[in-house]
Order: sequence, then C-alpha cells, then structure tokens
Amino acid sequence: MNPKVLIIDDEKDICYLISEILKDEEFITESVLNSSEAIGKLETFRPDLIILDVWLGPKSELDGIELLIKIMKINPFIPVIVITGHGTVDMAVSAIKNGAYDFIEKPFNSEKITILSKRAIESAKLANENKLLKKIAHPNTPLIGNSSFIINVKKDLEGLSKSKSRILITGSRGSGKKLIAQIIHNNLFGSEKLVKIIDFKNLSDSELSEMLDENQDKTTNKNIFINSNDGTLVFDNIDSLPIFFQKKILYYLENEDFLNKSNIKWNIKIISISAKNIDYEVQQGNFLKGLFNRLNVIRIKVPPINERREDIIPICNYYLDYFNKNKKYNFSLSKKSSNQLEVYDWPGNVHQIINYIEKTIITFQDLNSESDYMLDNLSDDMSGIEDNSSIATHFSLSLKVARQNFEREYLLSQIKRFNGNIIKISEFTGMERTALYRKFKSLNIFLNNK
Repeated sequence: MNPKVLIIDDEKDICYLISEILKDEEFITESVLNSSEAIGKLETFRPDLIILDVWLGPKSELDGIELLIKIMKINPFIPVIVITGHGTVDMAVSAIKNGAYDFIEKPFNSEKITILSKRAIESAKLANENKLLKKIAHPNTPLIGNSSFIINVKKDLEGLSKSKSRILITGSRGSGKKLIAQIIHNNLFGSEKLVKIIDFKNLSDSELSEMLDENQDKTTNKNIFINSNDGTLVFDNIDSLPIFFQKKILYYLENEDFLNKSNIKWNIKIISISAKNIDYEVQQGNFLKGLFNRLNVIRIKVPPINERREDIIPICNYYLDYFNKNKKYNFSLSKKSSNQLEVYDWPGNVHQIINYIEKTIITFQDLNSESDYMLDNLSDDMSGIEDNSSIATHFSLSLKVARQNFEREYLLSQIKRFNGNIIKISEFTGMERTALYRKFKSLNIFLNNK
C-alpha cells in the first residue's frame, strides 16, 4: 500500500503544493488547516507521516509545537516533519526535542520534501521493526529447540560471552541471529543494560559520518564506540556498509587507544551480523578483508529453520503461551497440526513462525466455549502452507499409481521433516529400516535428494 501523509498547515496553498509534490511520488495525502481537524484525522486516516507547520494561525486551538507534543503522546511512532519559516532555528530545535523527525525551512523544493518524506517513513518502519524485535527477542527470551545446533550453541554461549573476542554471526534472515547476540550480551553485561544495535542497511552517509566522527570536542558526541563502551555493540547488516565507512570501522578496531583521549578504557563486546554470504563479498572486493579478519574471530553460523526442524514445534509451543497473554485458554497443537508445521519450509524462518502463531492466537482469542483448545485445522489459516492442487490429479489415475504417488510424496515429506534421519523416519512411520530402504528404492527416492 502507498504511504499516507497528513499535511497540517493553515495555508491552503501550502497544503495543495505539498500534496501535489507527494502525489507525483505516489503518496496518498490528506490536508487539514488546524489542530482539532488534525487530531480527528489521526484516527480516521492513520497516516504514515505528518508534515506540520509550526505556525498554525489564530484559528487553531494548538500551535505547531503543542500539536506535535500531543501527536507524540497519541502515537510516538508516526514521524513528523516540521515546516519552519526564515530564521526560526530555535523553533526547529524545540520541534526536534519534542519528537519531530526533522524540519524543513521555507521556501522548500520538491526534491527535498520527497527525499525527507521517504527517509522519515523508512526510519519509522525501522523503529517499528525494532519494536517487533523487542517483542520477539525480549532480553530474557531463551534459545528454543532440540536440534543439535541449539544444543551445541547453548553449551558454547557462556564461554563465548566471557571471551573478549569479536563474534560474527551469519545466517539467513529471521533465523535468530539477533537473539543469539542478545543472549551473549546478557551473559556478559546482564539484561538490565541495553544492547546497542546499529543497522547499517538503514543509515544515510550523513548519519554514518556522525556515528564514526573522530572529533571528540563536540558537546553531543554521537560516536558509536564512545557511546557503547562498557556494553555490547552489534553491527547488523555489516555487509551493507560502504567501503569508505568500512575503513573507518577498521581504523577504530586497529586503534583502540582512540578512547583514551576521552579518558575511556576500551571495554566493548563487538558482535557483527550478516545475512549475506560475507565470505563471497570479501572475495568480490565488496568487503574489506582486513575488517573481515578483525570481526571474524569467532564465527557462529545459524542454519535456517528448515534445516533444524526439531526446533519448529518447541518454538510454536513457546509462542503459543507467550502471545496467550490473558491465559484464558490452554492452546495446544494436534498431531495433525504439528505434522503440517514441521513439514512446511518456512521461508521467513523463525520470524515467520512467530508471526503465524501470533496471528493464530488473535484468530481464536474470542473463544468462549472451553478453557482448552486444540489447534487442529491449521491448513485453512496458513496461506500457502499446503498445496492441494495435486489432489484432483490423483482422481484421474489408477489406484496403484495414485497410491505410489501418495507414498512417494508422504515419504519425501518425512525425509524433509527429519532431515534425512532414517532412525526418526522409521520411528515416526512405524516401518522397519530395511523395509524403508526397500520402499525408497522402489519409489526412486534417494536420501541425498531432499
């Protein structure tokens, strides 16, 4: 859906001008002339961005700053760009202090408005993702699952946390990399102290320059190494960092005495996260080998959830309880539902499972007939989780061929589910291993062709 922008200005011409500029960029716009109309539109229009003039004229109950403060109380996650006139620097500073994303001075040009609007919406999106992350990766969320990966990484994490060595965590998106980083931080500094996560994918060059500024004489220093000392600094999407800024990071890592100038003793746990094949990025010259070597002291490779299917049901059960906040019902998964969940590939990894379970709880939250509820028919609710398009085809086949097709599909799904573990497949299907191997051979199934 196209982004929605609410324009608040007492001058109709200004509203029209901004609206036309943004409509050319496929934004959906609404305009109001005073504070009372604006507050009403917050609920009915639900904007993704607000553009607000600090001077709203005598017909407005609240002036721009007062309205900004009220908007921030209603919804602090809506970005607000403030319009200021000539020489109103103090007003602009006041707006920023009260929660505005940024300000733009009159007269403004169309390019600046569109760039700033897109950036503000993207920034708000990131803030909401971070809010979701806090829900998903609460400081005390445990590593959940029974796979060999989970078992082994649990054993190693305490030692890794105490080590001063830098850690590189790699794996596909949504696989749980940030959760592992959070646990390492908790083990070292405790869950009371917040971990600092810098997502390089969503930062502009100017923001990066501020974060890596070497000038320590500034009153408000935003240098990430100074502000993260005695804590954990997580470089998320480290592979997205431009080469110029990679060199800056490398400089700090090679010159830890930089902090001495500020009378700070270097005490930072640095964890880097990448969803790309970062080894390949180094080979292609997209990532500095020197920086890679500095960050890749200890590597944790997180496999996708479809390579550790033993973790799927424990994760589902944990979040069934987590999202069931009122504890009105005891939700549980039937064997049929568990089978469905384990066989599905989950391209969105653990995050997709969490989102699906939350959606399921919301769907059933108005039940009033019983305190226990068995989730049995998930296929109706899981978009794309089960493809029944081949069922009709089976009706046109002979019984023998249809049975063979079904057996092949069934066994392939069990191979996928148990990652080719013949012992577990045998236990689940109730077939002896020798009989299974004969059946595989007759159906042209090979364990290495999952």
